[in-house]
Amino acid sequence: MEKWGAVAQVVAPIFAAVFMGIWARRKSLLTLKEVKGLQQYVMNFGVPCVLFNSCLGAAMSAESAASFAMVFPTILLSMLFAFFVLRKKMPYHNLPMLFAAQESGMLGIPLYLTLFGAAHVFKMGVLDLAQSLVSIATLSILAADTGENPTPGAIAGKVLRSPMLLMSAAGLLLNVSGAKVVLDQAGLLDVLTAMTEFIAQPVSALMLFSVGFSLSLSERNRSVIMRLSAIHFILLAGAGLIMQGIMLLIPHVEAETRWAILMYTTLPGSYIATTLGRTQEETEIASGVCSLLTIVSLAVFCVIAVFVA
Repeated sequence: MEKWGAVAQVVAPIFAAVFMGIWARRKSLLTLKEVKGLQQYVMNFGVPCVLFNSCLGAAMSAESAASFAMVFPTILLSMLFAFFVLRKKMPYHNLPMLFAAQESGMLGIPLYLTLFGAAHVFKMGVLDLAQSLVSIATLSILAADTGENPTPGAIAGKVLRSPMLLMSAAGLLLNVSGAKVVLDQAGLLDVLTAMTEFIAQPVSALMLFSVGFSLSLSERNRSVIMRLSAIHFILLAGAGLIMQGIMLLIPHVEAETRWAILMYTTLPGSYIATTLGRTQEETEIASGVCSLLTIVSLAVFCVIAVFVA
């Protein structure tokens, strides 16, 4: 009974935030523009601070390097499959972006944070950094094709300057360079971490609220949405099983690393795919796939919570 009480303490707030988002949309309590403002806070301030603190306190290990090394070819092959195989049968412009990145920034990290705390978030952050090598290139190609952006280089530069990447790099630099020790001796480290922790506090609630607000499934494209969602889940979950097998070869792998890999490989594809659609149909399909896979991710999260509690 105590275990289920512990699970409920984790799961209930998650679904409360999601259902509040759904309720807010149905009752028109907030506009889409206002919710995007909440998302911008999460992406530009909240999550970067979470990643900074986590990378600042991270103990780098062989398993972190292995996670990074495995995600890059996994996402690269997934993206190439979407570009050269799926688009022949489903010629949607934004299709590759669904397979070029998992939504670790907006969904994976907040969920992981809820279960495992800020001290371990870098384990998910490493996976997010690894996929950026593929997602930046894919985003540049697809956005440049629309003619709405100046050059692929400009787009890539903007992504590379993202607060999440910069704050992760800053945390790692302070960590491995020894500057963290200097800050600690000067009495500034606690001030810095307290400040960033305060900024990061509302991340999970705001992001899950916006996920609920954005959930939608288009009826006219439901069959395509179901097929693409199944392909995405099978492809990435299969890769996740292979990654878990490889981790068996590395001694003393922490359980939090394995959970990070499981959560990462069952996340939806990048929500950015919805913004790259050139037609209403492409936008609706991407939104539907992301929404359906978000529901799957939340279900997987609940199962993990049962084991972790």
